Amino acid sequence: MEKDDVLKLKAAVLYVVNKCGKVGFLRLFKILYFANRAHYAKYGRGVINDTFCALPKGPVPTFLYDALKSISSSRRAADYSIIVDCLYNPENEEYYVLKAKEQPDMDELSVSDIECLDKSIGDYKNMDINKLSSISHDSAWEERRSSHGRMSNLSIAKAGGANEAMLEYIKEKDLIDSLLG
Repeated sequence: MEKDDVLKLKAAVLYVVNKCGKVGFLRLFKILYFANRAHYAKYGRGVINDTFCALPKGPVPTFLYDALKSISSSRRAADYSIIVDCLYNPENEEYYVLKAKEQPDMDELSVSDIECLDKSIGDYKNMDINKLSSISHDSAWEERRSSHGRMSNLSIAKAGGANEAMLEYIKEKDLIDSLLG
């Protein structure tokens, strides 16, 4: 991921963790996924630019997941440090529960990013984790579940209810991005 993408991811993660007080990996992943899905459907881009993969408990942002797995490790990539150095595991909690050490850089998040994050937090912050995992098994996840593969932006937008014009826009944008590199 580019450094700008990592900084935006950090802001989105801190925003969610601060709003939730503390949050487990799985709930964080689902809140980010549903915010991303809604943002793609409405605005043609994600809140974060991480790659979601279809894992057994639902969509998982891969860069973020790898970063969070490195929290307890003394060896981590510099990009991971940008994310994990602002988080900690509260005392007497499971290793996968996070709290924030700082506030998000709100300059990294647009008004529409915040709108989708707030809606997702409101809808999923207190939902039973098994139900939350189950509802994340949408059509985008279904397409890739057998291979645990990368979920396409187009499929995520479609699962979020994007209209045909938005789907065409995303197809063109993804094509241009792939050609540029």
